[in-house]
Amino acid sequence: MPALSVVLPAYNEQSNLAAAVDDVLKHVASVVPDLEIIVVNDGSTDQTETILAALASRHPEVVAVHQANAGHGQALSNGVRKATGGYLLLLDSDRQVSLEDFAVHWRMMADCDVLLGCRWKRADPLHRVIVSNSLRLLLAAKFGLAAKDANAPYKLLGRQVWHEAFDRMRTGSVIPSALLAARALQRTDLRVLQVSVAYRDRPHGPSSLNLRRLASLCAKAVADIFFFRTSSRGHA
Repeated sequence: MPALSVVLPAYNEQSNLAAAVDDVLKHVASVVPDLEIIVVNDGSTDQTETILAALASRHPEVVAVHQANAGHGQALSNGVRKATGGYLLLLDSDRQVSLEDFAVHWRMMADCDVLLGCRWKRADPLHRVIVSNSLRLLLAAKFGLAAKDANAPYKLLGRQVWHEAFDRMRTGSVIPSALLAARALQRTDLRVLQVSVAYRDRPHGPSSLNLRRLASLCAKAVADIFFFRTSSRGHA
């Protein structure tokens, strides 16, 4: 069993995927050599599948997972389902979060159970910032607390922490990462650290999450939060 599973959902990331894997090999594998890099191709229509096959053939650490397009949440969940590492590092494949401080974060895990990366500088369009802030406020209203940046695509945690939270989620949840953060903060038996991570513009290509898709995601996210709150009620 590897010490760490890095999970990267990918949808139409042909311009960023190879460099994203290189970032993990440079900054993460150099600290934790015993790892696997699980890349989930979420039904991409560009050359993501071809690039992923080439990466997997060159790097034995890379595990390719393919699914019909079902969204980021399902890609993340399916990636973790394939994971075998004792710890998880949850990332996006667009390279917007820097991995240069991973060594510091890995050392911090000696004194905590969950590390949540918070974006101190947002480089996103206004509508995405508004939706992210709205999600944070809704989580705070329903749970009495929320991560400073619940949906930040950088989380380091023990794999069992994920499974405990995932068991309370609605089937097909679109925001498993945010609900994971909420559940971790809700539990009194976990030591949770929230740290700042550098966040930058996408190096290449536009985001696939436009205003219309965000509106649909928000409606599903509200249902996810209400279901999760009900299933978590009464649990410390």
